[in-house]
Amino acid sequence: MNQTLQSCIIILVLYVWNLMESVKHYLTDRKKNALKYTIKAISLIDIELKILQWQLQNNSNKGNQKEKILEQDLHWTGTAADLVEFAYGALETKKFENGEIDINLLIEILCQLFSFEVKDCYDTFRAIRRRVGSRTLFLDEMIEKLNERMDNMDNGIFKKKKIRRKDK
Repeated sequence: MNQTLQSCIIILVLYVWNLMESVKHYLTDRKKNALKYTIKAISLIDIELKILQWQLQNNSNKGNQKEKILEQDLHWTGTAADLVEFAYGALETKKFENGEIDINLLIEILCQLFSFEVKDCYDTFRAIRRRVGSRTLFLDEMIEKLNERMDNMDNGIFKKKKIRRKDK
């Protein structure tokens, strides 16, 4: 039996016992009322157990949903340059392994995670460095879009993104 369920049952039993003791002292000469209160207490326990059972089932269903989501492939829909720019930015700000990770390994992990292929991260990074004007186009776009979203939310405009999931 689940430890949370056991704890809740113990708390409920103690509550009912305390309630029955109160009822016993208060209604010593009124056995019918004592029986009525005992039946009510038992029905409350029954309801609480049903609620706990429902909660446990819903939590286990949520776990199954998370597992299904994790089984799905996550596809990077940006360019290779976007992914390399993201990886270098995360590396330089020490967001993975406190910056103590080889860029090739980081990009290989990200490519595997996002079902994407970057042929040569060094060549891609050289192309990013050769850009005229802003060299961090992807990161600049992220900043712009995130600020725009927060500004819209501040102004009461809430756009909920539609998420399409593929069922396997």
